[in-house]
Amino acid sequence: MKFRYKVLFTNLILLSLGLGLVGYLMIHKNFELAKQTQLKNAIVQNNLVQSSVEYELLQLLNSVSDNSETSNNNTDNNNAEKSSISASSIVAQLPQIGSRVSSSVRSRDSFFYIYFDGEKVYTDDKSDARISDTLFKNLTTGNKNYVIKEESQKHYIYVTSQSVINEKNLWIVSKCDASEAYTLLDEQINYFRLIIIVILIAESAAMYFISRYMTKPLEKLNHVSEEIAQGDYATRVNVKSHDEIGLLAQKFNIMAQAVSDHVDELNDMVHRREQFVADFTHEIKTPMTSIIGYADTMRSLELPREEQMMALGYIFSEGKRLESMSQKLFELIYLRRHDIEKARVHMADLCAEVVKVVEPAYENRHLTIETEIEDTVLTVNRELLVTALVNMMDNARKASEEGQQVEVTGKFVDNRACNIPKDKTDICEAESADDRKCTRAYEISIIDHGIGMTKEQAERICDEFYMADKSRARKEGGAGIGMSLVAIILEHHNAVLSVESEPGCGTTMRILLPW
Repeated sequence: MKFRYKVLFTNLILLSLGLGLVGYLMIHKNFELAKQTQLKNAIVQNNLVQSSVEYELLQLLNSVSDNSETSNNNTDNNNAEKSSISASSIVAQLPQIGSRVSSSVRSRDSFFYIYFDGEKVYTDDKSDARISDTLFKNLTTGNKNYVIKEESQKHYIYVTSQSVINEKNLWIVSKCDASEAYTLLDEQINYFRLIIIVILIAESAAMYFISRYMTKPLEKLNHVSEEIAQGDYATRVNVKSHDEIGLLAQKFNIMAQAVSDHVDELNDMVHRREQFVADFTHEIKTPMTSIIGYADTMRSLELPREEQMMALGYIFSEGKRLESMSQKLFELIYLRRHDIEKARVHMADLCAEVVKVVEPAYENRHLTIETEIEDTVLTVNRELLVTALVNMMDNARKASEEGQQVEVTGKFVDNRACNIPKDKTDICEAESADDRKCTRAYEISIIDHGIGMTKEQAERICDEFYMADKSRARKEGGAGIGMSLVAIILEHHNAVLSVESEPGCGTTMRILLPW
């Protein structure tokens, strides 16, 4: 069941219960008030009949008494007069008295019964209904009993009162129609049912549209989640509300973006691995083809000494290239899986060591190295940073023509020129200097004036096995792994590498180390 229908049915149930409870209490209260009104009217009617009957009896007693007293006689004389007439005379006179009272005081839909000494002596009720014995139980003078009975689809209130005549009980039972209260009850119940039906229908329609409107963002979330599950990671939820659902949609978009970024990273990693395998296969195939070819030639043919030495030279150089490639691959894999140890190092000594390492190769190419190093002490891994700078110097050598100069500088830069955000760990990325705020940094620059690179080539310089000029790199014994190793080393130092290059104008590589 959809959430909107759950909301709809829940509201209908709660509304029905609430309206039902309120309606029951109101109808019950109105019915009780109407019934109490009917009961009061019945009691008044009973009092009226009782008074009239007692008055008629008093008149009877006065008429048969030889010693009639005036109207100001006291109560004891009246009782004496009551006792002066026999019970049989009273029984004989009560039907006539009842008839006179009925014609004078009886109202519409009301009747009464007269009982004397336990026997019914008069009634004006043609139905002559049977009187319940409960009306006479525990009945005393001055008190009244009543019951409500249903007769012929009508409700009647029976009220009983008691008087004592010649030590005999005189019971007056009045019967009043109370159907009006029950008719009102039925009318209110029917009217309330109609109101509830109308309210529930209107509330159902309103709640349907309201719940549909309120759950529409959830349907969007569900639809977008299905699209993401099917692989469309660019889909986002467009919900502009400022409630919990809007916040959920915002968090969902953040989650979807994180998933999309993660998937892109995974796809990029898979692509890089596939490219790595393809490049590695290609790079290892070329020297192996040369080695196998020359070895097969030497095995199959009798070559002159000079050609043998040339073939052996090719085999040796290609073998050394394979050895260099395997060593750098090992270092690359090791650095990706392990942390490094750092120590305080003088940068002037470190740069001097780098120059000393690459100087023989530069002299063979008749290249000069110009250094300008501002000494300071940084916490780095000396061996790894030397390896990184040697690789960068080696790239500068390969890109330079004979007789050119390579410049190496080391200096402090202020925060406006700093290229290292505090939490920055990405390598080979360029960012606006205006957006960076960090402490002072130490910048090492290696500048050559060689063949240079395009912008696209400079952006891929840290990819494994990537070579801007493959023929030139292979001629120089390169394998395309050196700059990837540089990137990993600089990442361990929280450093940033920036590359500025232009074809035919040379290349400038800058390392920014945190200080």
